[in-house]
Amino acid sequence: MSVTMADVAKEAGVDKATVSRVLRGDPRISLKTRERVWEVIRRLDYKPNALARGLSEKKSGFVSIVFEEQEVPQMNKFLKGVGRILATVGKEPIVYVADDFDANFVKSRSMVHKAEGMIWIGNPPSDVSVPMVIIGETVDNYVCVSPFWSDTAEGIKKLAAGRQIAFVGETKVNLILRRELKEYRGNCDNVLWICDGSLPGGISRLIYDECETSLSNKGQGEEFSKGDLLLLFNERNYAKALGGYSLYFPSFEMGILAARLLINVLRHREVPFKNLVRVTIE
Repeated sequence: MSVTMADVAKEAGVDKATVSRVLRGDPRISLKTRERVWEVIRRLDYKPNALARGLSEKKSGFVSIVFEEQEVPQMNKFLKGVGRILATVGKEPIVYVADDFDANFVKSRSMVHKAEGMIWIGNPPSDVSVPMVIIGETVDNYVCVSPFWSDTAEGIKKLAAGRQIAFVGETKVNLILRRELKEYRGNCDNVLWICDGSLPGGISRLIYDECETSLSNKGQGEEFSKGDLLLLFNERNYAKALGGYSLYFPSFEMGILAARLLINVLRHREVPFKNLVRVTIE
């Protein structure tokens, strides 16, 4: 008699829904639980139905989605967009978060699952052997979906209107914007604070003198003053309540675009390699 998901759940001391989430790589499941479930899966030699069906058809129906870090703007919305498109063609996403798995492990697990393609959010290794779409920086010879950073930087300059620019937080987005704005120089004492949006943590770092300033003559830990502005990431309501602005990433739409590009690549259709997405200031 073949091993079922219920057998795995019983042996691992979890419910079937948790086993299903572990198989999909859901980042909400703790590392300890994932390791316990995977140990049982290997020991019982459990094979999910989709995988078993794929082995006989030479196609698994799986697509690997790799996040290099958990602090990705609106991860759930991105996954919802990807999932919507994959569902229309009968494919299942397997999600990995590289905070927990190194790149070699991700590649090996994708090989075990016979993933047909990958969507990699970050900087992928160079020796991936399956079709891949990259989210982030543009990489030569790969299909990429990238925010239009230079356009975003111009919008920030207009918003600053001569203010100094200071950053709060060390997210990748902040680091990219620092690079794009390195030539900017303000001409007054007021500041446009660009916060990584990890509220309330981001604001508390600013208030409790733990901020790091950049491109600004403003000293560390100085308080808000009249004429200062806040620019937050994907936090429209907080920004509006604080009289500031929000830097909005169209995460859901980027997920849809990435999945459509990958499906077309898998179908051997011609697709553009460089796909820019506008990030708006609201």
